[in-house]
Amino acid sequence: MKAISCDSSSIIALSSNCLMGLIEKFDAEFWIPPYVRKEIIDYPITTKKYGFEAMRNGLYIGKSLKVVGTDTKLRDRIIELSNKLLKSENRFLKIVHYGEADALALAVEKGLKTLLVDEKNTRLVIEDVETLRAVMERRLNKKIEINDEARAELRKLLSGIKVIRSTELVTVAVKRGLLDWPYSKRELLRNTLYALKFSGCAISEGEIIELMNSL
Repeated sequence: MKAISCDSSSIIALSSNCLMGLIEKFDAEFWIPPYVRKEIIDYPITTKKYGFEAMRNGLYIGKSLKVVGTDTKLRDRIIELSNKLLKSENRFLKIVHYGEADALALAVEKGLKTLLVDEKNTRLVIEDVETLRAVMERRLNKKIEINDEARAELRKLLSGIKVIRSTELVTVAVKRGLLDWPYSKRELLRNTLYALKFSGCAISEGEIIELMNSL
């Protein structure tokens, strides 16, 4: 069975919209590394605001969500390379955090071809570093340089990994009738995609329209 490495960003977006049950309906295993478990369960369960959501997420552990250990040295190397990828005013920019790096390390170590992540920077580290540089330049209003050595090593390390977001997952679910609600598929998909967008998934208005038109 196909396995997918998951970052906390996608799990949180699905969970906050009561869509976690969808992952049980796919013919795939959803794996999370230890640091992602920490981010979606172990820490938030101690808080008043997110404790209940963390409890709900915990119900999927050992069922739809499988916690798989990772090589911490590989995780730390991914963090090091990612955070030396872009430079501005003689300072490197922090791009990737522990959760995303742990999910990437899991994919690399276990040979998984798919990464589920809603966080934009991590996706662009894999798919398009030039666009990432342009995005960060606009965000910071500063000239940014790419470290070609870090880019080359990351490209080699992360080669073959395909990124999907919670929005792509939900689009497939709606197409297959896995989200079987008494509304038209187009209306259901539109409102679900916007719900995920407002829950933190990095998706543009144009991409939402494109996914709706794919029905």
